[in-house]
Amino acid sequence: MSSTRIRVAISVVAASTLLLSGALAGCSISQDEPDKPAASDSPDPKATESPEPTESPSASASATTSPSASASTAPTPRAALLTAAEMPQLNSTAKWTQRRTGPVSTRPFGLCQKFDLLSIGALEAVERTFTHDTDTAGQQVADFPDAQNAVRASKVVEAWQRDCAKRIRGNNVRVRAINDVPVTSGKGWWYLVSFESRNEGHFHSLSLALSGTRMTLIRMDHDGQDHNYPPGKDPMQLAVKAAAAKLG
Repeated sequence: MSSTRIRVAISVVAASTLLLSGALAGCSISQDEPDKPAASDSPDPKATESPEPTESPSASASATTSPSASASTAPTPRAALLTAAEMPQLNSTAKWTQRRTGPVSTRPFGLCQKFDLLSIGALEAVERTFTHDTDTAGQQVADFPDAQNAVRASKVVEAWQRDCAKRIRGNNVRVRAINDVPVTSGKGWWYLVSFESRNEGHFHSLSLALSGTRMTLIRMDHDGQDHNYPPGKDPMQLAVKAAAAKLG
């Protein structure tokens, strides 16, 4: 074989080898590369956008009814105080005149009290005083942390009544029993104390009304020779009912 034929044969073999290698390489690339999605399978840009946030009805309702957004309908302790016109009179001509209204003092309220209401558990307490000549009256309204504490405080006030007689300076001291008063809500009661001082009679009455976490105390003091009223018409009995109706 001539040298010219040998060179041609080698060239043909080399070209065939090169084409075969290229074909194999092309197959290898197509196998390693991940499948591309078809044009019809491409995601819609609008479909991938996040929807605008909307407020659910439950979330809207909870926002409008949250405790911070709604105001309490219960009256404040000051609003539960009786006015001069609402405080029952000792007689038809003894109209009360309103005096001081403000926070309670640290002094006991009434002849039989040992401590103020804040000292026996009240969170807040207000007081209003009234006068007519030498007669005086007053009311306190207090809020307690819960109903249990309010009941406990009312028991303390009752205990003060039981040992009141030995704490009063005067002659012929008499502390009447506690009398229940029917009220629309909760409980109510009152009692009367009488004694003589400087040859003059003095009458002191105290009442309590309790409803839920709120308590009110009312006192009345007047001088005289007697304290007589028809059954159910004592000014303090009427005051208990009037005060209990405003406790809320």
